[in-house]
Amino acid sequence: MVNVFLTPAPERRTPTPLAPEMALLLYGGHQRAAILKHPVHDTPQGYVLGPGQLLSSEDHQRLVDFTAGTGLTFTVPTTLATGVHCVCWWVPPHTRPLLFDAKYEAARSVARLSGQPVPHPGLVFIASPGTLTVYAVRGDQRPTPATALCHAPYWNMFSSAQVCRGTTRYPEACTPDTQDAWETAFFQSVFTGPSRTDRYMNWGKSYEELLDEARAQGTFPDRVLLDAGKTLAGLA
Repeated sequence: MVNVFLTPAPERRTPTPLAPEMALLLYGGHQRAAILKHPVHDTPQGYVLGPGQLLSSEDHQRLVDFTAGTGLTFTVPTTLATGVHCVCWWVPPHTRPLLFDAKYEAARSVARLSGQPVPHPGLVFIASPGTLTVYAVRGDQRPTPATALCHAPYWNMFSSAQVCRGTTRYPEACTPDTQDAWETAFFQSVFTGPSRTDRYMNWGKSYEELLDEARAQGTFPDRVLLDAGKTLAGLA
């Protein structure tokens, strides 16, 4: 006689449906957009959206927490800060070549320095999707939130400190492990001339003469740097 034991099939649990309580709607386009929250009302005719309201600071934080998750972002020694889609880091004073192809006849002689190592001040880079922003800092100490930022002493820069990208290809990711790739994209781009007309350096001679002086003394002269009117903390 054979005893047969039948295992009952597992009970199927029907998931409890979730009722919508709030909807977030994106208004506008890529250049100008706003997110409004709408209460969702359950009516006999179906769900109906209520009037929209601007998100509160608490709403913003909850949305960031929800989308960012709890994953860790590992940094490198020069990383200053990270965001959901951005990274900020420091480059200590160093010597590195620049590439030139001056578009103005009066500055064409700077081409003799193209590819030649030149001293650079300490720099602060901020990378976000498709955008690179660069500031300079005085001295050789790692910046703190209270450190004053200066205008970067480079061509192809806007007054906002954003780099004029041109045809330069940027990395897709904005994470600490791509910092070197962002630096390479910046320093291997071709500098063609100043993109700004305001005064952004304390220097009354040509850019070529500035680089000659830096090369002669072996360091970039910090006295040339002009304050940008903000600190590192002001970038947050």
